[in-house]
Amino acid sequence: MKPNQLHAFVAVVEQMSIRAAARVLGISQPAVTKIVRELEREVGAPLVERSVKGVRLTAYGEAFAPRARLLLADMRRARDEIAQIRDGLTGRVSLAVSTSFALTVLPAAFKDFHARLPAVDVQFSEAVLPSMLARLREGALDFAVAHVVPGRLDPQFEAIALFPVQLVVGLRHRHPLRASRSIAELLKAEWILPGDDHFSGRDSASALLPLGLPAPARVIQGHSVTVALSLVGQMDLIGLFVEPLAALSFQRHGIRRVEVAETLPALSVCVLKRQGQSLTPAAQHFVECIQRAAEAGGAGLSGRARPAPALR
Repeated sequence: MKPNQLHAFVAVVEQMSIRAAARVLGISQPAVTKIVRELEREVGAPLVERSVKGVRLTAYGEAFAPRARLLLADMRRARDEIAQIRDGLTGRVSLAVSTSFALTVLPAAFKDFHARLPAVDVQFSEAVLPSMLARLREGALDFAVAHVVPGRLDPQFEAIALFPVQLVVGLRHRHPLRASRSIAELLKAEWILPGDDHFSGRDSASALLPLGLPAPARVIQGHSVTVALSLVGQMDLIGLFVEPLAALSFQRHGIRRVEVAETLPALSVCVLKRQGQSLTPAAQHFVECIQRAAEAGGAGLSGRARPAPALR
């Protein structure tokens, strides 16, 4: 399997058009078709079907697409690692972080990293856990920093625990259920919780709410913590947020904390990577800067959470 074959196939997957893929790659349409045909012969199965409406992936193509992206990402990291060893720490680090981490630990960690390795390009993105895991799986990220329910992490991933954080229930100041003191009383309302196409908001509820309680009657999936804060502050929705974010953002968005009788589970803020993945020297150095910044932040980051158990 050659890099140009993988690049051509991924371009077709992303553009769903031979013509558009050729334009992106800067080569002719016949050349793209020839390269994809060569790849199909090598893997022994048709990957793309062509019609008057364009192209679509076969079942083989659907299965191979994430592998192709991962192979390209790992090849890029291999080149970066060799260059970093040969020329000193340069290259690129790509990471995704949660909103609360971006507002608390990340600035100090990046300041430390950038002072030590100013030649390394860093690509940041902000995401919720399901999106992070999908991008880690595809090789689009070197690592991510997220809040994880202890014991619930997919075994495809490794976690380096940083510190625990407490969950907080939030709703707007004039919410009809603002006087409630139990999650059970709040389950009849609409909630907004993390979710995406592969991980539903109701799955999130079962992982985050105390054991023995049913999921809320209606859960809106949220891909963005910023959107969740805005909607909870303006509508009769209920959200779960982590303690650092509550301290930083609730007042600004018109949200009040609900002191509930139930014990909400503590989450563990973790550095996440694919199982068995070796980080490039630059990425490993960034993780070490994050660990130092998290340790320096101390108890102020964790709120009232108890120490989180070790993750597997």
